[in-house]
Amino acid sequence: MNSKSKNKEYLKLGVIVLVFLFILGGFLLYVSYPLLSTKKVVLATQPVDPFDILRGQYMTIRYEIGNIPLIRGAQVGNQVYVTLLEDTSGISRYESSSLDKPLLDELFIRGRIISISEDSMRLEYGIEQYFFERNARIEAINIDVEIKLSDNGGARIFRLLKDGQPVNIIYENKTYTS
Repeated sequence: MNSKSKNKEYLKLGVIVLVFLFILGGFLLYVSYPLLSTKKVVLATQPVDPFDILRGQYMTIRYEIGNIPLIRGAQVGNQVYVTLLEDTSGISRYESSSLDKPLLDELFIRGRIISISEDSMRLEYGIEQYFFERNARIEAINIDVEIKLSDNGGARIFRLLKDGQPVNIIYENKTYTS
């Protein structure tokens, strides 16, 4: 094998690695984008579901804004924009909803309709599950969730709050024999 063909092989390998890194970096940026934004919002939760042993260490969170008044013409699977208004205690609550994206100067979160009843609809925002490390214990009652919002309404959980303070996660040192 001469040096020219060897250099071509290295060049091909280098291009493949760069393309892979570019795709991986783009994916990470897309997933992390809401965390890079500066809009922090605190959402009230309804009672939190218990932990699921079969799926690992996580909890399911239901939000106050998860069940909102029905929009005429809305169907399951539609994307919905929920405009939020911060109350005096710093909690952002439902103000209005629309199938159309609000103006950028409004505070809003983007969700998807998962079910419709006579006068209301249930939404998912992609922030309904919170995963944490093994052997961690979290007080999961009466919590609020601080999220970060991107300009397009995408959300990511930033931290859990109880009485306005970050939730203390207790890590237990367990062994397989205990």
